[in-house]
Amino acid sequence: MTRRTRRAEAPRLPPRLPEKVEFDLTLQNPNCVFQLLKKHYSRYTPEMVERITGIPKEQFLKAADLYTSIRKDGDMKKAGTIIYAVGWTQHTFGTQIIRTAAILQLLLGNVGRAGGGVNALRGHSNIQGATDMAGLFDTLPGYLKVPTPADGSFDAWMKRVTPTPSKPAPWDSFNYYGNTPKFAVSFLKAMYGDAATKQNGWAFDYLPKVDRNYSWVQMWDDMYSGGIKGMLAFGMNGVAIGPNSKKNIDALKKADFLVVGEIYPDETSEFWRSPGITTDEMKQIQTTVYRLPCAGFAEKDGSFTNSARWLLWKNSALPTPGDARLDQAIVAQIFLKIRELYKKDGGKFPDPILNLTWNYSAPSSPPLAEVLKEINGKALADLEDPATRQQIKTGQQLPGFAWLKDDGTTSCGNWIYSGSFTEAGNQTARRDPSDPSNLGIHPGWGWSWPANRRVLYNRASCDADGKPWDPTRKQVWWNESAQKWVGNDVPDFKVDSKPKDHMGAFIMNPEGVGRIFAPLAAFADGPFPEFYEPIESPIDNPLHPEQTHNPVVKRFKTPEDKYATPKDGYTIVCTTYRVTEHYHYWTKNNPMNVQLVPEPFVEIPAELANDLGLHGGEKIKVSSIRGAYIAKAMVTKRIKPMMIDGKKVYQIGFPIHQGYRGISEDEGRDARTLANLLSPTVFDPNAFTPEFKGFLVKVERA
Repeated sequence: MTRRTRRAEAPRLPPRLPEKVEFDLTLQNPNCVFQLLKKHYSRYTPEMVERITGIPKEQFLKAADLYTSIRKDGDMKKAGTIIYAVGWTQHTFGTQIIRTAAILQLLLGNVGRAGGGVNALRGHSNIQGATDMAGLFDTLPGYLKVPTPADGSFDAWMKRVTPTPSKPAPWDSFNYYGNTPKFAVSFLKAMYGDAATKQNGWAFDYLPKVDRNYSWVQMWDDMYSGGIKGMLAFGMNGVAIGPNSKKNIDALKKADFLVVGEIYPDETSEFWRSPGITTDEMKQIQTTVYRLPCAGFAEKDGSFTNSARWLLWKNSALPTPGDARLDQAIVAQIFLKIRELYKKDGGKFPDPILNLTWNYSAPSSPPLAEVLKEINGKALADLEDPATRQQIKTGQQLPGFAWLKDDGTTSCGNWIYSGSFTEAGNQTARRDPSDPSNLGIHPGWGWSWPANRRVLYNRASCDADGKPWDPTRKQVWWNESAQKWVGNDVPDFKVDSKPKDHMGAFIMNPEGVGRIFAPLAAFADGPFPEFYEPIESPIDNPLHPEQTHNPVVKRFKTPEDKYATPKDGYTIVCTTYRVTEHYHYWTKNNPMNVQLVPEPFVEIPAELANDLGLHGGEKIKVSSIRGAYIAKAMVTKRIKPMMIDGKKVYQIGFPIHQGYRGISEDEGRDARTLANLLSPTVFDPNAFTPEFKGFLVKVERA
């Protein structure tokens, strides 16, 4: 469905750290990370915070004192958590914000602690599961790095993506990602079975090689430019999601085909009759649209993975209606037909299709429990643990990822999910609510990756001697008599590593410690987080006015890609959000939700309403340089004007849910326009998340 039109950036990896690194346990060396950190953030004074954010410095200091008070007088018993959502991520510097939170938590000792960490709130129930299972273009299941064209062989790929330990003299490093070849070989065996052999590099050549950016915004730009000729959109309303919905509509006009799997007609399946397109223009659109009736969430079984990494199995509540079919049945039919055509007609490289494992009891609609068993992994030969003498027979389910091998004797679709469906059954379906530790661990409720571990890096909940910082809330600890780590949670550590060995608690990092200073190229924009203004901002960045925006953010160049400045008359900051009464773009088809919120609104501060002579309920027009949005004004004191760098700045916001599809109950109340007609086509250079949370508009009476 794609045609190469340009060479763009392939997925990047940080360079290897040296085997031995310099260190200074006194933290006084001017080149140690701590001193570099202090120097970098010395510019971020309370006064500068006030200039950038509009938060009075007294309030900022009060918040900072409150949060850091958990370590008052050296107290290590308390823990603090940071919870965030898309208000942080949907910026061109979103990764920088979240990294800053992670650094703060590392400095405060809040990582690895029950009630600590940096925790994301998701807008959907299975976002974590989607990324775990390679919902991102630059990872395979379990976050294995995708191969690129430069990886000429399996061994070359493994050499590039497998880190080697970096061990400062006083401490040891487990470097658990050193096991990447075991994860990768087992994954390829799960994918291609007997066709994956040591002689052919475990069928490495079957894997697609990712040569450039295939993220969401880039994909729509490629379609707009003619590079992508078709799309399968299942449960993803790309036109409404945006950003820059008009560009996405124009991109679909240029496609050869569009397949939409949904339970309702949506803006994507009916892009060809979006507002503003005339009957004559419709006749010119040559895109063939196939609309497939799919199953709703209540009609499916399967697992959700929540933000705490808990896999929870759900059963279907009712059968699919009419001709609607389960997602896997539709995908299976497409795959089986394609394989049939390859068998009949051959092809340039049919091997990956012909040799893909498909050993399900119902090939035309694979039961998802069988898929989870495949993901968990099984033994392809008799196995034995040399330490415990535990044996696993050929064909049996693996107890966990510690059993994975790089010699072809194990298969596993996703190493971090290994242990989720064992010989004891589907662990994700467990519903034991008990919590003996009273720490919120609930070890028998569902299953948490990895290894049913509920708190990552929980070795950090203990001091150097292996004793819990808070003896009244013990997570894990070193048992001297047993000579191993034990606990109320599954220890996230080498179980027999003695405290005197000084192994670093952060076992997934090759250096064994928390990563405050990111190695060169681990992030697109530098080793320490830095604040930048959104691409559209009412002010220059007070930290560095000559570099207001993130310097590595990509600006697209099509006629649809326009970016405003205050000089263009766009001076009001706009953000978009969701409301409790609606679920994304779906519930506008549900009468009860529409009755609760039957029409869109624009939330504006009372001060701005007074300036414009507006009253609540009057229709207003919000315009960005890309489009306009009309809805009633909701005058509120919740959103207030901000004093940004000494300048009064207004902010407004409106929900994303409405569009030009939905039930007729809101007919006449809704301008039938999309919120993302206004948002810019620009994204964070690391996570590729669009910048929905800050762009410039003007406001006037409709």
